[in-house]
Amino acid sequence: MCMVIFAPLFAVLAFATCGGYSGQIMVKVECFDKTQNNISISFNYPFRLQEVHFSALLCEGTRKETVFLEGDYASSAQFFVTVSVLAFLYSLLATIVYFFYQNKYREKNRGPVVDFLVTLVFSSLWLVSSIAWAKTLSGVKTVTDVRQILLLMSACRAQENLCEVLQEPIWTNLNMSVAFGFFNFFLWAGNIWFAYKETGLHKSTKRHLSRTPSEKRGSFRQYSQTSFDQSGAGFGQRLYNQGSFDLSSGGFSLPQTNLGQPMLCRQVGSPTSRGPLIFVNEM
Repeated sequence: MCMVIFAPLFAVLAFATCGGYSGQIMVKVECFDKTQNNISISFNYPFRLQEVHFSALLCEGTRKETVFLEGDYASSAQFFVTVSVLAFLYSLLATIVYFFYQNKYREKNRGPVVDFLVTLVFSSLWLVSSIAWAKTLSGVKTVTDVRQILLLMSACRAQENLCEVLQEPIWTNLNMSVAFGFFNFFLWAGNIWFAYKETGLHKSTKRHLSRTPSEKRGSFRQYSQTSFDQSGAGFGQRLYNQGSFDLSSGGFSLPQTNLGQPMLCRQVGSPTSRGPLIFVNEM
């Protein structure tokens, strides 16, 4: 339930603090001849800083120079915002399905399995995008550092001129976007176990692991004994069916085998009495 409530909220906070950022730097240049020039430098998302430029006095009459910043940080920033937007849309869709289409969600266990897999994917995406964006933000701060910008201006490199920073960029929103990115990762990663429990896969695994080795051996022994009894019954039946009765001579004969030589025995009694003849195999 916490995932359903907080995931869309923190996804919105992540891409809003990053995608809606705009920074500004203001520098005042005062040349040795008391000529002044106020320079405003603006940059924003997606931080293609190589496209940001401004005009600065050279302190050589009215001549000016055009200065460009360095670096293209759009890929990591856009990747972070894209993950945030997709996570928001999926969380919103999952919330609607969870509350209004519960029967469809649990039909044939497809919904919980899909939700579990998507949770794994978004957990990985949040981790990768947050790390990439944190590293990119460090690069953006380095390029837009006011000391670095002053070094780019020829007038500020001359000691006879005076350069003063009037306004620096505020990094609070971008710092919060990184924090929201990692928070979203922990939120989605913490939901992996609950999404896995919804699939019911842990029940079958627990049922299989609960069987002790002695139970497994007993089950195997019972199966083996049953199979042996059935085989023995069939074997005895075949031996019995292969025997033959001789009603005319009053005897019973067994089929010939290769176990040994037969030995003839007569019934003990008077010489004139006749009894059945028995063939016994010698081992």
